[in-house]
Formats: sequence, C-alpha cells, structure tokens
Amino acid sequence: MKRVILLIVSGICAILMIGGMIGYTYEDSIENVPVPMTGTAVGFADEPLTESAIPSALISPELTITWDSDVWVGLVNEEEYQRCSPSDGISSTCGPTTTNFAAGGPSSQDAKTFTFDIGDDVYYPVDGQSFGGTESSVDVDYSVKVTLAWPVIIFLGALGTGLQVLGYRLR
Repeated sequence: MKRVILLIVSGICAILMIGGMIGYTYEDSIENVPVPMTGTAVGFADEPLTESAIPSALISPELTITWDSDVWVGLVNEEEYQRCSPSDGISSTCGPTTTNFAAGGPSSQDAKTFTFDIGDDVYYPVDGQSFGGTESSVDVDYSVKVTLAWPVIIFLGALGTGLQVLGYRLR
C-alpha cells in the first residue's frame, strides 16, 4: 500500500512539473487610458495591471502588452507612479524623458508591443502622444503567462524521482 501511495504522489509531482512548464495565460485589457495632448506629459492608468500575492521565487509571470493607437506605451512600478502623482490620469510632473520606465516607453511606439517579466511588483501602464498625434485615450491589451519558476520545477522533479525510487525499493 505504501508503494502505491509513493507512486501516486510521484505521478502528481510529474503532472505539476509538466503543467508548470507549460503554464497558464490570461488576458485582459485596460480601456480608456488618458493620453496627454502634449508630448511633454505622461498619461497613467488608474488601476495597476496585475497584482500577484505569489512570490516570484515560485512563479515566473511574463507580461505582454499590445495596443493599436498611434501612441507609445510604457510600464512603471508603483513607486514611480507615486512619484509622478498623476491627476485625472495625466502627470505634468513626469514627462517622456523624466519617467523611469520598467519597460516600453517612447521607443515602443513603432512596435506597438513589448514583453516584460513582472515578478511580484505592481505595475501601471503609462502612455504618451506621438509627434502630431491626436489620440485622447488608448486601450491597452495585455496577457500574462504564468509558469512555475525553475527552482520549483527542479524540486518537483527531484521529489517525484525520489518517491519513485523509494516506491520501487519497497517491493
């Protein structure tokens, strides 16, 4: 009976390990992020993109942001969001050259997409007007692919293998 239990738990470890490598992707969007009319200000979303209560030592979340409008989009952490202190979604304190972007920014305008490993921090999308642009808001689509971190996958593999060895020795 002990052998069967060890082999079942070993199989569960294998399923978790394979599922953790494949991962899970979820998609969402933030609509109507204000775009400042001047090229010297930065627009901020009111809500953060995603907040994870799971530490990045256990999971690896990869964020992909896309948009269709003729603007640039970037990503800032919560500290930078507080520093820029946007009012009604627009910050006159921070500009395209004075904002500390975690990813994206004015250089992302032509690509209209970027990918970033977000870890367990809180991030806000920001945007700005392209030269001669007329957009007043932008919809930011994003997807987050969550996989297990490599130390967790290695641990599950070692645990499953060890349980199988123990199970076969109990013959």
